[in-house]
Amino acid sequence: MAIQEHDQATAEQASKASISTSEPKTAPTIEQQTAPTTEQKRSNVVTVPYKMTETPWWKGSTSPLVISVLSIVIMVALVSFSIGTGVTIGSGGSTSAASSDTSSSSTTSMSSTASTPTTANVPNATQSFGNQPAHYVIDKDGVKHFTLTAEQVMWEPVKGHRVLAFTLDGTVPGPVIRATAGDHVRITLINHLSQATSMHWHGLEVPASQDGVPGVGQNPIAPGQSYTYDFTLHDEDAGTHWYHSHDNDIMQVTGGFYGAFIVDPRPGSPQAKVEPKSDVEYIEMISELGAYYVINGKSFPDTQPIKLKHGQTVRLRIIGASEMMHPMHLHGGFFNIVAEDGHTLQVPIQKDTVQVAPGETYDLTFYGWAAPGSIYPFHCHILSHLMNPGQSGDQMGGLIALVEYAK
Repeated sequence: MAIQEHDQATAEQASKASISTSEPKTAPTIEQQTAPTTEQKRSNVVTVPYKMTETPWWKGSTSPLVISVLSIVIMVALVSFSIGTGVTIGSGGSTSAASSDTSSSSTTSMSSTASTPTTANVPNATQSFGNQPAHYVIDKDGVKHFTLTAEQVMWEPVKGHRVLAFTLDGTVPGPVIRATAGDHVRITLINHLSQATSMHWHGLEVPASQDGVPGVGQNPIAPGQSYTYDFTLHDEDAGTHWYHSHDNDIMQVTGGFYGAFIVDPRPGSPQAKVEPKSDVEYIEMISELGAYYVINGKSFPDTQPIKLKHGQTVRLRIIGASEMMHPMHLHGGFFNIVAEDGHTLQVPIQKDTVQVAPGETYDLTFYGWAAPGSIYPFHCHILSHLMNPGQSGDQMGGLIALVEYAK
C-alpha cells in the first residue's frame, strides 16, 4: 500500500511538472503555503526533473558565479571599446590637422589642435647659437618695440646632427629680451609656423589680455598672422624671467620655442639696492630638444663655456625651460643662490647643487678662486642626462658646460 501511494505521488508530481512547462504557474493558496502534506515534503528528495521557483531576476544575479561571468563580459566589452576608440583616433589625424587653421577663433581651450610637423622644406639654421640680444626700435610714443618671428628650422644640438626646432628668429633659445623696470614695451610676434601659437611672459606681472593664454586672454595667433603684446614692466618684475609658447606648447616649447626675458632694476628702486653684483654674467637655459639634453640649445661638447678670470665673480641666470628635473652641480667649490624666480633673496643660500624644476629660474654667483687655466664642469647630476644619442657610458654629452679660467 505504501509503495502504491509512493508511485501515485510520483506520477502526480511528474504530471504537475509537465503542466508547469506549458502553463503559467498559479500562486499557491494560503492553505497550501501553511499546510504542506507528507507527500509534498517527500517529493523534495525524489529524483525528478528540477524546476526552479520563480523569483525576481535580480535575486539570482547576486550569486558569485553570475557576478564573475558578468564582470568578464563587462571587461571584454571595455577592452573592445578602447581598441576601437584608439583605431578611430589614429585614423582621424588628418581631420585634426585640417582643423588647426580654424582653431585661432576658438576661445574655449588652452591649446589648439595641430598636425604632426614634418621636416620637408624646413631650412637649416643660419646661426649657430641662440641667446642673441633682441633688437628693438623706439615707437613715436617712446615705447620700446621688439619684433620676433616664430619659424621652424633644422637645428644642430651637436655638429652634424640636425633636429626639427620651433624657434624665435631661427635660434634656440630665441633672442634675449632685456629691458628696465618702468619701461613700456611692445612685442610683436609674427607666426610663420604651420600651426597656431601665442607667447606667455613667464613670471611677469602683465594684464590677463597680455598673458598669452588662448581661451583665457586672447585668441591663438593663426599661421601667417601676428599679434602685438603691450605692457609696462613694474619694479616687482626686476630679475630673471623668460618667455615661451602657450599654444600647442607641448610641441613648441619642447621644440625650442623659448627665450630669456631679463628685467634690470630701475635705478634708485628697492630692487636696485639689493641687486647681486658680478663681473661676468651668463644665461643658461636648460631643456631637452628631440633626443638631446641641451643647455642653450646645445649638447656637450658643443655647449658654450663659462669663461672667467681668476678673482672675478660670475653670475649664472639658470632657467628651467625643461619638461624634467635637472639637479645642476658645480665642480671646484660652491655657489650662492642669490635669487629664485626673479626675486632676490634676503639671505643667499650656499650650495654646490641646485634642483632646477620645469619653469623655475635661479640666479647663482660664485667666486673665481682657482688658478688660471683651471677647468671645472657644471653639469646635471642625473648621469643619464650626460649622454648624447648613440654614446656609450665612457663618453660625455648632454647637460655639461665647462667653467674655463683664462690662462
